[in-house]
Amino acid sequence: MTIRRLGPADWARFREIRLDMLRAAPRAFGSTHEEWAVKSEREIRAWLSAMHTLGLFDGARLVGTASFARRGATRAAHRAEVIAVYLRPEARGQGRAVALMLALAGAARAEGLVQLELEVADWNAPAIAAYERAGFRRVGVMPRAMRDGTRFTDDLILVRDLDAP
Repeated sequence: MTIRRLGPADWARFREIRLDMLRAAPRAFGSTHEEWAVKSEREIRAWLSAMHTLGLFDGARLVGTASFARRGATRAAHRAEVIAVYLRPEARGQGRAVALMLALAGAARAEGLVQLELEVADWNAPAIAAYERAGFRRVGVMPRAMRDGTRFTDDLILVRDLDAP
């Protein structure tokens, strides 16, 4: 297992896993498969340039991702939102999600961030457990965070302090 930052040169690998995640778990993400299926190489390269995205590799195969986006406002620039977290089925159940999230926290800390934040569907028990094992704590609920047709999903809001001992 290797974890490294993905850059614009990784656009094709990232596009493949991004489409897989949106197809496999459409209710778990804000973006849709349809939105990403039409993104150009240029758009995906720009996305990877704007985000801090880590890739989890099993040999040469990209089997997981996790990204963070720093808040833009000056007074909130110490915080970042965690997005696009996904592990392919063959990479699950081995502690790899926790390792990926710990690596993401380390990368965020190295960039001077002091807080990571994420929202996760309240029905996604495996993801919630992995986030909590990686040091995230529940701080609230965002009701009706996602809408799928007429069905709503509440999200749990989790935070990881990066400046705590």
